[in-house]
Amino acid sequence: MGELAAASKVHVMVSYWWSRGDSLANHQLGQILSRAAGVGEVDLTDSQSLDRALRIAVTDPAVLGELEAWWQMVETRRAGNGTRNPGLGLDQSIRYLTDRLDAAAITPEVLGECRRQVAAVDLTIMSAKDLPELAHPDAEMLDLLGRYLEARSRVLALA
Repeated sequence: MGELAAASKVHVMVSYWWSRGDSLANHQLGQILSRAAGVGEVDLTDSQSLDRALRIAVTDPAVLGELEAWWQMVETRRAGNGTRNPGLGLDQSIRYLTDRLDAAAITPEVLGECRRQVAAVDLTIMSAKDLPELAHPDAEMLDLLGRYLEARSRVLALA
């Protein structure tokens, strides 16, 4: 892919992921853009300001690389999810655990499933510790983490 085509793709992809409204990811984007020579101050709430900044930033190969890495990280982290806060899938995991724990009878098989779910979520949280939603959690993420810890405690208490 030629330099111009690569710069255009990065411009479009960064604009797309910026528009998803993920304030933590967009904060990182603002930091990247602030390092770009000639960009100046960027208003991340204004699409025209972002567009001007991106047109300048993609001409710098180092910043282009950072922007490419940024949009790929956001896309991967959000797994294509266009909602504001992906929440690491905690909501589904909490629902899975509480549905099984609130069942009339908890069989050894159900307890095993719950333990595996807890182990998987714990691993996800540990591997995601540097992502914006865990490094700087908002109220929604703190609520999800609190609810997960409650469900996790219920599983571990049954062990």
